Amino acid sequence: MSKINCAICNSEVHSIAIHLRESHPEMTIEQYQEKFPGAPVLSDAAKAALEKRKQATAEVPNVATPVAAADTSHSTLAKVFDLPEKMGNGASGRPIKVSLFTPDEPTLVPDIDSNYVFDVDNLKNALMAFELNIPLYIWGHAGTGKTTLIEQIAARTKRMLLRVQHTVNTEESHIVGQWTARGGETIFELGPLAMAMKHGWTYLADEYDFALPSVLSVYQPVLEGKSLVIKEAHGENRIIRPHPNFRFVATGNTNGSGDETGLYQGTSIQNAANYDRFHMVIEQKYMDQALEKQVLMKQAGIVESDAAKMVDFARRVREQYDSRKISTPISPRTLIAASNIGVKKGSYRAGITLSFAGKLSRIDREVVDGLAQRIFGTA
Repeated sequence: MSKINCAICNSEVHSIAIHLRESHPEMTIEQYQEKFPGAPVLSDAAKAALEKRKQATAEVPNVATPVAAADTSHSTLAKVFDLPEKMGNGASGRPIKVSLFTPDEPTLVPDIDSNYVFDVDNLKNALMAFELNIPLYIWGHAGTGKTTLIEQIAARTKRMLLRVQHTVNTEESHIVGQWTARGGETIFELGPLAMAMKHGWTYLADEYDFALPSVLSVYQPVLEGKSLVIKEAHGENRIIRPHPNFRFVATGNTNGSGDETGLYQGTSIQNAANYDRFHMVIEQKYMDQALEKQVLMKQAGIVESDAAKMVDFARRVREQYDSRKISTPISPRTLIAASNIGVKKGSYRAGITLSFAGKLSRIDREVVDGLAQRIFGTA
């Protein structure tokens, strides 16, 4: 079947919306229609394919049909995340395009933290997972910014986000839903996963490796891009198809093979078949010193020379941990807290004591206090 011509470049295409995203990211479909009123946006073949898909959906019984996709537009990574233009380019040297959304539930969109400092490599990888609808798992030490990375991506792109904490007490009903009594009648109340799939939200499964492997198996068909089947439900809630905007992200302190550090009691060795369904895995490591210094300057508002000392202290603590001379490293989150307290107390050493050293064993405290004294003096 014949294609239609783009009014901008005269290319032959089936879908103007797809063509704009790939070749003219500076223009939205709404702007195109306003500039070229009456110009076709779908070929006959594309219209036929959409109609066929609608009929197929209508013929499936007891299926919750996803609501219409939220309005989307596109921009570049550099603009959306306030990066230098070259840092926002891909391997081809061209600007990386990012989808932006118009949420119908704005309260589910996280707030933008203008002081958040992105690890650009991890940002690009995570965005790739979002754009290509690849299940993403991020793991690493506590306080390295795993969850915050996803929250800030959602905030900047206006994706609606539902964050669900996992514990050893998490049950399948907490995830997919359960029968409950309300207003004198018994109804089936959809769980957070079902709601996210139905409405096109991003589902953030936090502390994933704290849950029991048998419970996490409920996610496996969803991670494969398939429908969620809720055996206990009835009617349209029994089978829930994933909305086109639905995304699945999980975070944890381990990569599912168990805790090798002894720091994360409660995590468990996970089912390899479950983790195999995450087609992108990012290890969120401690950031390099220059980046961590920027974080302290922005998040704690301290001057560069003081931030450099705090980062040097963190580096030495982590080296002691790596050589097994102390049992706990210091996270960027704790370093920010120590800096904030240090400013208020007029002593960074006091901030370190109150936010970090006080959690350690007596022997570890002595080592950490010795490091702090060498860098900050006795004050």
